[in-house]
Amino acid sequence: MSSTSPTVTELTPLACLDPQNKGVRIALIVLNQPQSLDVLAVLWTKAVLKAVTDGGVNRLYDATRNNPESWIPDLITGDFDSASSENLQYYKDKGSEVICTPDQDHTDFTKCLQLVVQRMQERNIQVDYIVSVGAFGGRMDQVMANINTLYEARSLTSIPVILLDEVSMAFLLSPGKTLLHVQTGGEGEWCGLVPVGGTCPHVTTTGLKWNLNDQALKFGELISTSNTFDQSAAGLVTVETNDPLLWTMGVNVQRS
Repeated sequence: MSSTSPTVTELTPLACLDPQNKGVRIALIVLNQPQSLDVLAVLWTKAVLKAVTDGGVNRLYDATRNNPESWIPDLITGDFDSASSENLQYYKDKGSEVICTPDQDHTDFTKCLQLVVQRMQERNIQVDYIVSVGAFGGRMDQVMANINTLYEARSLTSIPVILLDEVSMAFLLSPGKTLLHVQTGGEGEWCGLVPVGGTCPHVTTTGLKWNLNDQALKFGELISTSNTFDQSAAGLVTVETNDPLLWTMGVNVQRS
């Protein structure tokens, strides 16, 4: 690695799912995948801005149909080729802002993220994380599109954007050094570093069972999957990289 001291970013990624951590503020984006009410319930209490993309309208209503009036999002966006007109009208009548985004050059997730960032700037809303729930499962091309949105997000905001479901989490590590706190109790056993956007020629880690020492991560050669945490590292992981690098980890959701 370069001898120049890298920029250090400190994150507690699963603070967004820690019900004991009352100080974390998030912007929430509900995507078009089946939703776990256990996950939604924790995220909803931490969300100061709640948005839903197109078909996510149906997923949100289905997950909360026993008490839908307690789950009214601030913002609904998309080209509305998936949302039920009845569900869409229900939320609109309850006060949700509904914005049609017909642009086909970007996914509904990316377009929603653009508007979420815009609303936060307009209203001076401060958050620690932007969390998109329902980011995995279903079609592989849509999962890859969600990961691509993480790369697009780099030009939109400096706030970490997290992809989440009830078993997995992923987000993009920026160039420099990242210190991850992984001792909330909600972490699963596995983690990984995946060079989705291209070769990461210099990666160094601490706090993992299988650490990297200024090694290259590259598809067709070495990628770090099925890694786990070093139990002697006191719940701290560091990752140093010269290029954007996808971090992913397991999630253990507390069931109600």
